[in-house]
Amino acid sequence: MKSVKLKVSLIANLIAVVCLIILGVVTFIFVKQAIFHEVVNAEINYVKTAKNSIESFKARNSLALESLAKSILKHPIEQLDSQDALMHYVGKDLKNFRDAGRFLAVYIAQPNGELVVSDPDSDAKNLDFGTYGKADNYDARTREYYIEAVKTNKLYITPSYIDVTTNLPCFTYSIPLYKDGKFIGVLAVDILAADLQAEFENLPGRTFVFDEENKVFVSTDKALLQKGYDISAIANLAKTKEDLEPFEYTRPKDGNERFAVCTKVSGIYTACVGEPIEQIEAPVYKIAFIQTAIVIFTSIISVILLYFIVSKYLSPLAAIQTGLTSFFDFINYKTKNVSTIE
Repeated sequence: MKSVKLKVSLIANLIAVVCLIILGVVTFIFVKQAIFHEVVNAEINYVKTAKNSIESFKARNSLALESLAKSILKHPIEQLDSQDALMHYVGKDLKNFRDAGRFLAVYIAQPNGELVVSDPDSDAKNLDFGTYGKADNYDARTREYYIEAVKTNKLYITPSYIDVTTNLPCFTYSIPLYKDGKFIGVLAVDILAADLQAEFENLPGRTFVFDEENKVFVSTDKALLQKGYDISAIANLAKTKEDLEPFEYTRPKDGNERFAVCTKVSGIYTACVGEPIEQIEAPVYKIAFIQTAIVIFTSIISVILLYFIVSKYLSPLAAIQTGLTSFFDFINYKTKNVSTIE
């Protein structure tokens, strides 16, 4: 009887397990798609957050520079048309602006290539501002920030570069100054990339931003900021993709397959998120593992429960079987006895 109970339990449980497996596979297929979609959306949101951070940083500094330009241009032309005049009437404003915004340097590049500047050098000399130019083998007219600001006649932002004074990565925001139709010079501000990096360290995901030279200047992963870090694989593919279009690429460094999403920022930078494919698929396989564990656990519990349930409901059969056995034993006994008497 125990054998019958066990067989019935196993057959019933086998049917239940098959049903559970079929249900699990079907569920996994749909859940896999949904979870993968959610993970991709999360990665896209990380890129959007990074983009918003860059654009806010740019807008904040651009607005500050434009406000300073407007303030300077309120002076009459005679207070702006020479180096002495700029030093006398504007020099102090450069220092105050720099301190208020915690900028690396603020300066006016004049038409002759000379600077009136407030920077770490002037700080070292205990001065609010100073001059910099031909005597220092420097001509602002040969520099990108000056050339592009004059050429475009609007605010210009340089790619990131290493500042020669501090040896730190920074940007230069520049804007041309005109008063009564006369070119006064180019107003510029140097801003440390570290200011933006401080914001990025609080952002989610492995996001980073690089310039037109494929140079990463800010990232949630500081390893990407190391000199010579190669992002050419993702950068080249990003140029062929639409903004926020997910794609996969192989990292030359180790041949790992990776997932990425990128978007253009302000037309001059590219913000991306890059993760190993395994990390993107990890939540999917986690769900698969959980489902497998549930099926196994449920199957074990089913075997035990079905065995006891079958035992309970088949117990009358045991009594009937015992009675029938006794009855037939009795009949056989009687039959033998009759045969003996005859």
